Amino acid sequence: MRFFKPSVLLLACAGSFLLSFSPAYGQQPTPQKPAEKEEFVRIDTNLIQTDLMVFDKQGRFVDGLKREQFELKVDNKPQPISILEQVRSGSPAEEAQRAKAFGNPPPSTAKPSSPGAERGRTVIFFIDDLHLSGDSLVRTRSMLNRFIDNEMEPNDQVVIACATGNIGFLQQFTNNKTVLRAAVARLVHHPYNVHAMTREAVPMSEYAALTIERKDDPKVLTYYVEQCMLAAPPRYLRPACEVEVINRARLILQQAGSVTVNTYGTFENLVNLASRMPGRKLSFFVSDGFLLDTGPRSMDTLDRLLRIIDKARLTGVVVYTIDARGLVSGGLDATTRGAMDANGRMESMILREVAATQDALNALARDTGGRALRNQNYFDWWVNKVLDETSNYYLLAWYFDSEEQNKEGFKNIKVQVIDHPEYEVRLPRGFIKTANAQLAAANKIKPPDEVERSPQEEIKEALNTIPSRKDIPVSLSAVYLDTPDNGLVLTASVQVINEALTYETTGDKRTATVDLVGLLFDAKGKKAGNFQTRLSIDSLESSPASQAQSDTIYNYRLPLKPGLYQIRVAARERSGGRIGSATQWIELPDLTSKKLAMSSLLLGIENIGAKEAGDPGAKAAQVQFSVDHNFSRTVPLRFITFIYNALRSDNRSAPELDIQAQILRANQIIMTVPLRKVAAGQPDPGRIPYGDEIQLNSIPPGRYTLQIKVTDRAAKSDTVQETDIVVR
Repeated sequence: MRFFKPSVLLLACAGSFLLSFSPAYGQQPTPQKPAEKEEFVRIDTNLIQTDLMVFDKQGRFVDGLKREQFELKVDNKPQPISILEQVRSGSPAEEAQRAKAFGNPPPSTAKPSSPGAERGRTVIFFIDDLHLSGDSLVRTRSMLNRFIDNEMEPNDQVVIACATGNIGFLQQFTNNKTVLRAAVARLVHHPYNVHAMTREAVPMSEYAALTIERKDDPKVLTYYVEQCMLAAPPRYLRPACEVEVINRARLILQQAGSVTVNTYGTFENLVNLASRMPGRKLSFFVSDGFLLDTGPRSMDTLDRLLRIIDKARLTGVVVYTIDARGLVSGGLDATTRGAMDANGRMESMILREVAATQDALNALARDTGGRALRNQNYFDWWVNKVLDETSNYYLLAWYFDSEEQNKEGFKNIKVQVIDHPEYEVRLPRGFIKTANAQLAAANKIKPPDEVERSPQEEIKEALNTIPSRKDIPVSLSAVYLDTPDNGLVLTASVQVINEALTYETTGDKRTATVDLVGLLFDAKGKKAGNFQTRLSIDSLESSPASQAQSDTIYNYRLPLKPGLYQIRVAARERSGGRIGSATQWIELPDLTSKKLAMSSLLLGIENIGAKEAGDPGAKAAQVQFSVDHNFSRTVPLRFITFIYNALRSDNRSAPELDIQAQILRANQIIMTVPLRKVAAGQPDPGRIPYGDEIQLNSIPPGRYTLQIKVTDRAAKSDTVQETDIVVR
């Protein structure tokens, strides 16, 4: 292997560990031909697709159904089914199956048979904190934390978002539990109160205002007019009070409509963001409820909701709504929002109010193929049930074959299983038939770009695109260590697979040139660092086995303060213009707290001697750790970590530390390495190194989580570090 001279990390720890990380350039393969211009597949835009699930009487998913067992009706007219696929949500094959339904080419991702190709589920939690009480927020936080701790799997991509935007930069799809817990912590209560015009001693709810506006119940108007007369000055006429009450109701509805439109706008942006994620997306919409319609003089909330429902269907988002109020009686009590009337004139209106504020949640769930949870104080179990019941679904597609069905407008869909009326078929209620150009955009069939973008613009787009670009394989590994001279130091290592690059002839050499850009952000989205470099990689004649292992590693080092950070990198080859990108979150602990802590896990440590590196005068061996975390079952996995703030009862005693390694898959323990004791008598008790190796030959290929736990027996405390690995 060859090495370039620029060194990016040099750490000395009490003379016992010397790690030098430098850009490593492996041997190059025979160059590949430049990629030909991509062909865009064009299909009939009248191909319509929908997701559906089938359940028996016990609520169990019915699998193994065939196309001929389904009956499809559009606007009550039978329609032949063109495609039916049973899909497992989050499986490696899901994206390819959905592409097949539209005749699109399969995505350029890892092969399903490749270890670690598992993609996981895409889950959205939208918290409507514009319509959420303090008690409801407490229940919502509990539900989110329980999901993160117990139900979330390593490959899942999850986003927690809120209507007010309080979550800020953390409102991103991620599988990092630390980020998600930080997002939950940013949820705060926002008192909900729409303002009336005058004489507000008697409260008026939005539904009471809507009842007055629509003249649904004359007794409600009479009640508020009488309350106005009681508070009015002498000789204040009743018609004047009627005008005042009506104007007050209209203003309340306008303000309520404005708040609801803000909620819809944020959720619609989230649906647009989710459309970039592959496969089917599961969304939980948590709210205390709001009006479906706020009257003719208010903003058109109903039209906005219908637009979101149709966009969710087109982008594969299924919405399950949760009324976070829990069990509500709908009767008159101390918790009732609105006026109390001893004469009973408000009772009928208040009984209808709860259902009215649930209508929008019901419609959003029903019309996207989900369900609505109402009148349940504990909804943690329900989230778990939904995750289970949506793990399988059917993908159904058909062509419009008549002039009538090609007309624009709303189309009702009905699907049933022939000879099984007891089966429940859950799917979107319908869709809005739009112009062909709009359908093509919704189905992601896009023509070639007519305007060429600059390389800088393409890299910038890749840095801000989810999911990561995979045109060329790029891996990112960010680690931190506490150093004697610089304190906490972050090292971001980027690996590019050389055999995937396009090489050009320059003189007597064949070279691939890659522009590499990296950005570092803190938890508030403020830039904390950046790097930009150009890698010139020569192609070397070598054996096929060496070619398969060749790669290029670039390291970026930066001292940082404790906190949560995100690293984004993008690599673009200058010849072919293809791009690869990657993102990672990392949390640096506050070691001044004196709490037990660990460095990052440095995996796959390889010693490279001075002579092998081509530097006979070098006194120290170079060490490179794994970036892509791919390991062979036939080779032991070696790791190193450093333990910080271990307790010593006095200056002469050594810390009493135990360390244990476990390998998990989908939150289940697959392997437990016997407990080890950390050697006593370390020269620097503030930074205690520990290295070990784990035999992987007993576990099958796949993606796993490596967990290292350190226990300080003297302090009766412990700390844990985790990282993902792929065993091949």
